[in-house]
Amino acid sequence: MLPVPRALLPLTAAAGLLLTSACGGSGGSGSDSGTAGAEGVKVGMTPADRTTGVAPGTPITLKVTSGDARLADVTVTDQHGRRLDGRLSADGRSWTSGSGTRPAGTYKVGYTAKAKGGGGRTGSGTVTTAAPEKPNKLELVPGDGSTAGVAQPVSLLFDHPVPDAQKADIERNLRVETSPRTEGSWGRVKDHGGGDRVDWRSKDFWKPGTKVKLKGDLAGLPSGQGRSFARDYATAFTVGENRVVTVDVAGHRVSVAEGGEEVASYPISAGSDTYPTCGGTHVVLAKNAHETMKSASVGLGDAYPSLPTTSVVHLTSSGTFIHAADWNADVIGSANKSHGCVGMLSGDAKKLFDRIRVGAPVVVKNTGNTEATELGNGFGAWQPDWPAWKARSALKG
Repeated sequence: MLPVPRALLPLTAAAGLLLTSACGGSGGSGSDSGTAGAEGVKVGMTPADRTTGVAPGTPITLKVTSGDARLADVTVTDQHGRRLDGRLSADGRSWTSGSGTRPAGTYKVGYTAKAKGGGGRTGSGTVTTAAPEKPNKLELVPGDGSTAGVAQPVSLLFDHPVPDAQKADIERNLRVETSPRTEGSWGRVKDHGGGDRVDWRSKDFWKPGTKVKLKGDLAGLPSGQGRSFARDYATAFTVGENRVVTVDVAGHRVSVAEGGEEVASYPISAGSDTYPTCGGTHVVLAKNAHETMKSASVGLGDAYPSLPTTSVVHLTSSGTFIHAADWNADVIGSANKSHGCVGMLSGDAKKLFDRIRVGAPVVVKNTGNTEATELGNGFGAWQPDWPAWKARSALKG
């Protein structure tokens, strides 16, 4: 439950229902009515009725302040008819919403207070929340309705930094639902571009056909530095075929396995001893049928000229690709002469390009590069083992 901001005013006594206006007279009292036996029963609401500009995420609370009565039939709904859940105290005299109020929302409150001696009192009120002055947005991958490879993580990249103090609350409000049920964990990552990111990966590669849904109940949740999320987020995708690509650097081959059986193999030229290809399990980030390779764009200055190429498969954000490299045709299949990419003959590269899917795993083995790729340099969730990945969750332990 999120804390009530100190700026909210305490309840003040009034006859009948205590739904008083905010300081400055932004509204009048709420409405209530009672039946015989409910005399003396009073109920207060925080924030007060007709309060506007309430901080998003503020809970709504009802409390019997006078009389021997218990609350019943409490309902709180926003302008879209979405109901805010809540919990009744053990003595039945107070009710507090369990999820945060959304930004720019108008909440209608209704309740019944049943007196011990019979009879009851009903009441209603409204609360309006403010739009966030400093919203935090996020980029969500994969896209809704997409089909992804068996290594695809669910990834959320935040528009603004998220302090450690808020990361656990964010993870608590993110739910990954899978069918069939799949074990997985969130892990905190620093994106290659410098932003804060949190990724969810399954313990093992997804089973083909798995349905995955993410529900992020983030609207109104503080994200640090005076910011909060402006809305909820959701996405859903389906896992495609069990297809795994393996790059054997020392063997100068790339192979494709489907369902555990090799179905294709092609000659390659990978990174040289000076620029060895990054090892470990990578995930296909993107595919471009045509692209111009520029050494300056991957931190290599003028190491090579701008080279138009085709069938480009992105493995890292820093510039490790699989692509056609006919300019190296004389060494493809026999020597590693690239600046870290995996070069192929254009015909073979096109076949691999057409077969491989975004989110597919690409396992690079037998490379001279002993440095692990940074987790945020592409989708590096498969670089560490499972226990190490789980330890990156803000909810660990």
